Amino acid sequence: MIAEKNSITLGAFAASLCLGLAASARAQSPRPPQTHSPIVHANRTVTFNLRAPNAKKVELSAQFLKGNQPLTADTNGVWSVTVGPVEPNLYPYNFVVDGLSVADPGNQHLFPNERFKASLVDVPGDQPSLYSVQEVPHGEMRYCVYQSKTLGRVRPLIVYTPPGYREGKGKCPVFYLVSGTTDTEETWFKVGRVNFILDNLIAQKKAVPMVVVLPYGNMMMGTPPPTSIQAADMYKVFNDELTRDIMPFVEAHYRVISDREKRAIAGFSRGGGQSLFTGFNNLDKFAWIGSYSAYLTPEVFDKYFASAAADPKATNKKLKLLWLGVGKADFLYKQAVEFDDYLKGKKIAHQSFVTEGGHTWMNARHYLAETLQLYFK
Repeated sequence: MIAEKNSITLGAFAASLCLGLAASARAQSPRPPQTHSPIVHANRTVTFNLRAPNAKKVELSAQFLKGNQPLTADTNGVWSVTVGPVEPNLYPYNFVVDGLSVADPGNQHLFPNERFKASLVDVPGDQPSLYSVQEVPHGEMRYCVYQSKTLGRVRPLIVYTPPGYREGKGKCPVFYLVSGTTDTEETWFKVGRVNFILDNLIAQKKAVPMVVVLPYGNMMMGTPPPTSIQAADMYKVFNDELTRDIMPFVEAHYRVISDREKRAIAGFSRGGGQSLFTGFNNLDKFAWIGSYSAYLTPEVFDKYFASAAADPKATNKKLKLLWLGVGKADFLYKQAVEFDDYLKGKKIAHQSFVTEGGHTWMNARHYLAETLQLYFK
């Protein structure tokens, strides 16, 4: 019985050893070579590669393309395409694999967003872009969390502090820069490149050193169409969270000037609507308001800001700057122009900035760069 027991034990051990060796062999099998993507060439053409040996169809979707571009597979299952030359800029793109949109696994630069998963490709020009990393003093980006009593949860926040802030003692103006629909608090950082744009402008003495606060604009209640009166319900919640939760947190933890003439607010898309509503609702707190590809409807303005429209002289005295930017190909262009005309009819002073292009982060960065050179001057 003892010999039989030992025989069984040794057999089990041998089987276990074989399984272990097989698993080890699988674990140590060579990985496929790394696929590099994207590759930006000197002539501004760009090659995109994706290893997908089981895919039947792969396409490239990018904001510099008019339509999806098919990729071709080699014998190793690597799909590739070269496009361009591409106009210098920072662009979002993604692959469409058998109908499913995916980010580029060969690229660490991701587009932060709640819904679509995209990557970023930077096509440099002959001269450094305003959003590029240049040899200038750099500010810091700080990830924070705060308790939102308005929404009953802990919420994320990113704060930019200008070069020299850590070592200094003085207070700075503060700019609240709001994300767009489905964007996160990181999007103005990683796609908008607000930190590098501001670093470069400060170094060129074209912008005032300032603290920039990047809130998460999702109010967890959906996004009513900006054409509807219901959009104001969401704007009101943002207004409450900003003034009751975010601003007290910022003013308790950062050296910012608590004065309306040293506070600005602006945003892109949904964030632009939130900024317009919150700015006009708090002219005692904000003297600088920016709208990037956004608007308020006349119905919303008449309902909530009738006093501002009724006394434009008093309103204009409070506003240091009301700035509106939109692209001619933007799907919100018509409504943005109607809001511009509405303000003109009410004699509310503002600056308008119309560009080519659509509802893109290329334009959003452009508008940001323009207004950073105006705020707090």
